[in-house]
Amino acid sequence: MEPSPPPSTTIGNALSQEDPVALANLATSEELERLRLAEEIFERKYQRQKRTSRIASMSQLVVTIVAMGGLLVNAIQSYFNNEKQQAQSKRDQERWDKEFLRAQQADKYRAFFETSALATDPANSDKRLVGYALLEEFVEDRDYNTKATLMLEESLDQELRGNTAEVGLDESHRNSIAAILSALAHTDDCRALEKAARSIAKVGRRHAKVGDIQEVKEVFDIYVWRLLGRASVVCSDMKEFHAVRKPLRETVMRLPAIADLQPPVNQIHASQRISQILRDRCEDDMTVNGASDCAEAYLHHVHLCYVTTKGKLTPEDASACEVILPVAKAVYPRFVKLCEPVPDADEKEAKEKRESPQCKLVASIASTLAKVPEPPPPPEPKPIP
Repeated sequence: MEPSPPPSTTIGNALSQEDPVALANLATSEELERLRLAEEIFERKYQRQKRTSRIASMSQLVVTIVAMGGLLVNAIQSYFNNEKQQAQSKRDQERWDKEFLRAQQADKYRAFFETSALATDPANSDKRLVGYALLEEFVEDRDYNTKATLMLEESLDQELRGNTAEVGLDESHRNSIAAILSALAHTDDCRALEKAARSIAKVGRRHAKVGDIQEVKEVFDIYVWRLLGRASVVCSDMKEFHAVRKPLRETVMRLPAIADLQPPVNQIHASQRISQILRDRCEDDMTVNGASDCAEAYLHHVHLCYVTTKGKLTPEDASACEVILPVAKAVYPRFVKLCEPVPDADEKEAKEKRESPQCKLVASIASTLAKVPEPPPPPEPKPIP
């Protein structure tokens, strides 16, 4: 049996032990009434403190909510301010870009006007040469290509009219015409080359007027060398290349003497002769010019003929392309050497070299040139007596 708790000896012990029997025995009715009143006072005090604590908690919560709301409002305001600043900065940048573009266009227009003044100087051939060279940049510009091409074509007509040689071209006008056609060829657009090639009609009209076959022959050779050579590099397929060659071929068929041919001349003979002129002019150029781009034009010509067509050539193209094959075979080893990997080069550098446009071109025509017989070795130089 568990022992009973010790008896309460005082009212405080009875209250602490919550012993109603002991409390009834120890306290009188008056004392109990006073205790009840005291408990009520404490209870009311507790309730008052509880209400005060709740009000304080609610006040603190309201303050916290207001503070968080203030932070949120500040964040939203900062966001919209930032967006506004970015929008303003973008508008300012666009305005400055437009101003810069407007100033750039004004500078370009002024440069074109000044270059035109040089190219049309009637008294100074050296200034005209400088003007023709500077017009190359405008031929390359899509916005000014039409204007520059028109100016160069008119300058070609002017140079032909100013030729003073009895037969052929004098040195000054030959250099000017070569500069004009070089400028016309200074483009990466095959359609622009086609348009420039159609200006050969001016040469035909010049021959009809003066009857100097040597003069128009020299000009025609430059046309083939500059425009058709450039077309070999720029045009993406034989269809585009045909469009550039067509005006030149038709000129040869109408005026065979311009290409040292006897009438009648058909398309096959005309295209073959044009390729021969291109080859001969390029060989002369590579002999005296170490920076000639003719060697690369040979490779591009082979690529046009045999890779883009997959070997399916018309008789006209076959006869013209066969003229270029041996000379392309002769220059091919130097390009193969340029594409060989450098010793101690890492894999990344070797891959970049293999994937360069020039090395891809070399690889694409390797099988075609492998079927071409090796060119005969050059003759031994004779000793000077």
